[in-house]
Amino acid sequence: MLGPIFSALTGLNNASKRLANSANNLANIQTSGFKKGEVNSVENKSGGTSVSSISKINTQGSLIPTNNPLDLAIEGNGFFQVANPNGGASFTRSGSFKLDGAGQVVDASGNALIPEINVPAGNNGISVGENGQVSAQTAAGLEVAGQIQLASFNNPSGLSAAGGNLLNESAASGAPVVGNPGEGNLGGVLSGFLEGSNVDIAEEMVDQIVAKAAFKANINVIKANDEMIGNLLDIKS
Repeated sequence: MLGPIFSALTGLNNASKRLANSANNLANIQTSGFKKGEVNSVENKSGGTSVSSISKINTQGSLIPTNNPLDLAIEGNGFFQVANPNGGASFTRSGSFKLDGAGQVVDASGNALIPEINVPAGNNGISVGENGQVSAQTAAGLEVAGQIQLASFNNPSGLSAAGGNLLNESAASGAPVVGNPGEGNLGGVLSGFLEGSNVDIAEEMVDQIVAKAAFKANINVIKANDEMIGNLLDIKS
């Protein structure tokens, strides 16, 4: 008698996580470089399903022109590398970069780009090539300030979310393979563009409708079994 209740409880948990994941996707629809999450479920031996993981779907987002030379979009495969507050490296598709007070290229949260790039003060303009080379126009002429490198992964969907639109390496993703944009399987870098999120509003709305229906159906299963158990107990008493 309790089997259907346990199966329904796992169904409720599954539907709740699907709703939470879809809500997070929709909340980040305007976040540059955001990759939507997808809930993965497995069947339990005892019945019902449970959430095994939430993976990132790494399809290309639309390219949005900004005319800011430090707004960078990756066209193709790869991730920018930034130093995280824990002293390690995190990865992102969000290329909204700027200069800090010391002339270092950092992301919107102030995390330094890896490898570090320092732009000379008093320059008359910054340019970033498709190959990731960063140059500054100085009084002495065009000066190379640094080289952007991208990281690729054997299984990018296995990267773990670290908050702030950052991703961390995991056992599932494998170790990063680093190289210059345009080399190997790495995409190129477009200056003056940001990559939009790959969230599809219509798809998320359908997912929410399905998840809410599943939640309601599992609630009804629990209610029906609760009433049945109550009736049996009344008969026995």
